[in-house]
Amino acid sequence: MVKKNDKPLYKPFNAPASSKYKKMVYVMKNGKKRKIGFGHRGYRHNYSAKARKSYLARSAGIKDKSGKRTASNKNSANYWARKVLWNA
Repeated sequence: MVKKNDKPLYKPFNAPASSKYKKMVYVMKNGKKRKIGFGHRGYRHNYSAKARKSYLARSAGIKDKSGKRTASNKNSANYWARKVLWNA
């Protein structure tokens, strides 16, 4: 069994089959190592050019609680979904 501290930071990996997410990644947030899940297992991702364009446009406007956009924040699920699942 791989421990939390043995996983590399900012390197996505497949989530366990029991998880509701497709992928997960460890990030350093507020001085602690956190696990972020992204990509709901029941949804299809990147299945057509039209869907990709629509998702990327829609997700570019997602903001966090402080009002900053999350598309360029490495500590957000939105960043990783765009990068890994939607090839942004």
